[in-house]
Amino acid sequence: MSVFDELLDKIGIGRESTERTAVHYECRRCGTTLSRRDRACPSCGSEEVAAIPL
Repeated sequence: MSVFDELLDKIGIGRESTERTAVHYECRRCGTTLSRRDRACPSCGSEEVAAIPL
C-alpha cells in the first residue's frame, strides 16, 4: 500500500475497490504475517515490514 493510500484510509476517503490491489504484509526478519497497521513484528520486534503486492 502506498503512502497515499494509507493517508486516504486514515482520513476516511476510500478509493473504488477496483482501484485497490491486494497486499501481503510480513516481517522481513522472521516472515511472520502482519496486518497493514502493524509497525513492528510481535514475534521478533523487527520494524522492517515488507509490503508485497499480490
